[in-house]
Formats: sequence, structure tokens, C-alpha cells
Amino acid sequence: MRMLIMALGMLLVLGGLAAAADVTDKVRIETLTVGLHPGMDPGMYVCAGGHLHIKATVENLAGVALGKVRVAGKAFGADDGLLGAATASVKKATLAPNEKSEVDLEVLTITGPKIKAVKRHELEVIEAPIRR
Repeated sequence: MRMLIMALGMLLVLGGLAAAADVTDKVRIETLTVGLHPGMDPGMYVCAGGHLHIKATVENLAGVALGKVRVAGKAFGADDGLLGAATASVKKATLAPNEKSEVDLEVLTITGPKIKAVKRHELEVIEAPIRR
């Protein structure tokens, strides 16, 4: 009987982990459409430190409150070669259902002349923990 209870407990834990992994698919991410820096794609700008930034919003479509949503971003050159990557979390500690929050990715490896070489970028939600 004890083994059966332990096995059921493990199934619940594993099922919860699988469900949590699926929540990233229920978070929409959009690069901001406002041009933040002249001559750059919308949502991109250069900070005072000279690093490339990608600014976006995430929206919780999961129907449950989420903790700190994490986003990964990559910047590519004309030949589709990877120039740099970064991760960042949203500004809000909790993201309620249908709520939006900003995220600002700072790509530390893209500075100076490399900034002009950026031709496109990709963003992806990599973590969206359910808030309990």
C-alpha cells in the first residue's frame, strides 16, 4: 500500500513538472513596435554602456498566475551567424492571467561596430513558473 501511495505521489509530481513545462507555450512575447533608437529595428536600442538591448513585452495567456517569466534572445548578422545572446526576466514578480510586463535583454557581447551588423533577432520564453 505504501508503495502504491509513493508511486501515485511521484506521478503527480512528474505530471506537475510536465504541465509547468508546457506553460511557456502560453506566454506571448512581442518585440516593442516603437523605434527606440534611430536606424535600428523596433525594440532595439543601445544603452549608455554601449551594449545592444532588445525590449519586448510578455503576456500571460496561461489562465493562472506566473512567477518571474524568463526570456532568451539572439541577435544575428546578415549571413544568419549568431552575433550574441542574452536572457532576462520580466520586471514584475508575479504575472496575473492576461497581464503584460516588459522585459529588457542586454546583449553584452554586441557593442561598437557589431551593433550595425545586427540584421535580425529572435526571442523565446524559456521559463514561466506557475505561482502557487
